[in-house]
Amino acid sequence: MEKIFYVFRHGETELNVKNIWQGTGANPDLNARGCEQAVELSQKLKCCGVEKIYSSPFLRAEHTARIANQHLCVPLELNDAFHECCFGEAEGHTMDEIGTKWPQLMHDVLYPTPTTWDSKYPGNDSESKHQVFNRVSAALLEIARTSPYQKIGISTHGGVMSSLLAGLESYGLGLPNCCVAQINYDSQTDKLTFIKMI
Repeated sequence: MEKIFYVFRHGETELNVKNIWQGTGANPDLNARGCEQAVELSQKLKCCGVEKIYSSPFLRAEHTARIANQHLCVPLELNDAFHECCFGEAEGHTMDEIGTKWPQLMHDVLYPTPTTWDSKYPGNDSESKHQVFNRVSAALLEIARTSPYQKIGISTHGGVMSSLLAGLESYGLGLPNCCVAQINYDSQTDKLTFIKMI
């Protein structure tokens, strides 16, 4: 049996506006535009027939999920596996600052490929995109194998989405706030496949 995940990025925060790398070290809420984006997202998820939402526990992702769910009225569950990547010493700095200090590393982290996705910023808790893919894909597979729902929303973060898509061999896709990636699960092969951005 095929199941469909609609994996979406949270709405805009003020740190997004200021081009500051958030990671796990900051937990900002949505700004006014982010709330509007979440309302717009709800219509898209409703058209997809989403039956349940799992969300990162970080405020920006949870708030996005709750706003979207005001129009869906489906079960919503927090799942720590979908929290944002830890970017170590890069967190809290602007993109310009990071690009000046770690130009090649920043490129490798922003645009992971099979040859670069083990790269990570300095810091004891820093995660590579490969590590994040393993964390997130394992959670998706567990949900797919056990959930009674066929169409499932996942409220998460840009770093998580880029990690997941890289692991599913989909590269170079833009991931603006409240974008949605369709990822299908095939029970016969027990595999996830990226289908499209919607």
